[in-house]
Amino acid sequence: MAGPMSAVLLVLLFVTPLSSQQQELPSVDVPQASPAPSVDSVNASVSDGSSAHAASPPPVRKRRYRGKNGRKNMVREFLHAHNQVRAVAGEKPFAWDNNLARYAQNWSETRRSDCTIVHSMGPYGENMFWGSGWDWRVADAVENWAREHLYYNRSDNSCMPGKMCGHFTQIVWNSSEAVGCARVECFAGGVIITCNYDPPGNWVGENPYGSLE
Repeated sequence: MAGPMSAVLLVLLFVTPLSSQQQELPSVDVPQASPAPSVDSVNASVSDGSSAHAASPPPVRKRRYRGKNGRKNMVREFLHAHNQVRAVAGEKPFAWDNNLARYAQNWSETRRSDCTIVHSMGPYGENMFWGSGWDWRVADAVENWAREHLYYNRSDNSCMPGKMCGHFTQIVWNSSEAVGCARVECFAGGVIITCNYDPPGNWVGENPYGSLE
């Protein structure tokens, strides 16, 4: 979708190589942002032309979640967005984990200078989001990850050929109990949003809902 927030890159750690067989997709209602950003589902680390190595931070007027309750509002939004998706999928809600949030924050901070999606390769499940400009809210990232339900076939635990659905399956993974996330504004513009999950999901050969139906 055209607009000032049009460039997005999504990447997931531990993406399960699912079957390439395509069948009818399940019907799942997921809350959507308006306007919804475009999605480029590429399982690789890619640097966009808008990334740079400027030394100065972004202008204050562009920042979100500022003020006395800024962090509390951001945490609430992260948790609410995830648990809306899990509720639709019939999974129990996540608990917020400050250790996971610190892990996500520390890793995201290392990407501020180049604003590229590079995974931490740590012990947790990990979803990452990149968007140009400074106006992306945390719910935008979660909604884009959740939209991959359109490409996931629950009946045989497969992704539609040529599509990615691992961000969605990590969000709804049955054995994942906690989430912690961070949002970082890059020095030269752009936002990186990272969420970590424990226990991690997307294990090869396993189903996000615990068993095939």
